[in-house]
Amino acid sequence: MSVEKTLNTIKNKVNIFVKPKPSRLSAFAVAIFAGLLFAGESFAGEVWVANMKGANVQVIDTGSNQVVKSIPTGAGAHNVTFSADGKTAFIANMGTKSITIIDAVSKEKLADVVADTKAHDVAVSPDGKTAVSCNVGAGNITFIDVATGKAVHTMATGAKAITAVFSADGQTLYVVNAGDATISVINPKTYEITQTLPGAKAAMAIRPTNDGARFWLTAPDDNKLLLIDPKTGAVEGSVEVPGEPHGLVLSPDGKTLYVGQRGLNQIARVDVASMKITQTAPLGKRPDMIAISPDGQSLFVAIRDENQLAIVSAADLSVQHKVDTDGETHGVAYRE
Repeated sequence: MSVEKTLNTIKNKVNIFVKPKPSRLSAFAVAIFAGLLFAGESFAGEVWVANMKGANVQVIDTGSNQVVKSIPTGAGAHNVTFSADGKTAFIANMGTKSITIIDAVSKEKLADVVADTKAHDVAVSPDGKTAVSCNVGAGNITFIDVATGKAVHTMATGAKAITAVFSADGQTLYVVNAGDATISVINPKTYEITQTLPGAKAAMAIRPTNDGARFWLTAPDDNKLLLIDPKTGAVEGSVEVPGEPHGLVLSPDGKTLYVGQRGLNQIARVDVASMKITQTAPLGKRPDMIAISPDGQSLFVAIRDENQLAIVSAADLSVQHKVDTDGETHGVAYRE
């Protein structure tokens, strides 16, 4: 919830109990009730949804399940990424081969940065200073200086450079090349490829384990999730996931994976310890990317062919609510 909405909520509830004099409420009273409210209530966060046909990103308040803001981006708005502090959002626009940078607090656009053909996804360094556009149509990546909103370097990685992730210390960038079935290991300071690891054909999502020692990779052509050692590229485990595994999130405790089975129009829950699917549930036509709330209780899944965001209970995969969105919904990210 925004600061403004939070303050209004506090003031409204204070007025229930306190009959103020004609003068304004005392700051002391507001402070007391603010403390009580924050102790007893949890305020909702935001889910940001990128709409390809709508050429925008929509902000959905998870308390009301209402769209509270639509921000124009570029044609083919595809994926959403936040900086680690949640203050800056990055939208990859496939149609305009650009990255839209947005102040996530004020919801105001900061810059549109031209990258390259079919900008598909963005990785952001842990310190928030560098963003990297994965340009699936060009087989390259573009480094962006966030402070200036300028592209500073573009380099080839491999066919269909589709998504990427930084190591926890920010010293290494892993770029997934879905066409070559490889992962390029890059030094982001020197722009050098230091290693090329085996990946997966048509890979769509890469997610580090909580300790950063491994990462999970979707392998849609093989209908699998792969657990990979980023130092050697060795596949240390795999999970059979039929139906073209696509969007992927890991629970905050690291014990559970949730993956969209796009070919089966459903979602699967995977137990990490046993490497097995424990439950599946129908969602809607063509589920794409997935986000998870920080408490691990709610999943947010883009239902692309139905122009909706599905809000799903992580406990039993039941659909709690669906929110109408603005056309070919794809990318989803959660912000507190």
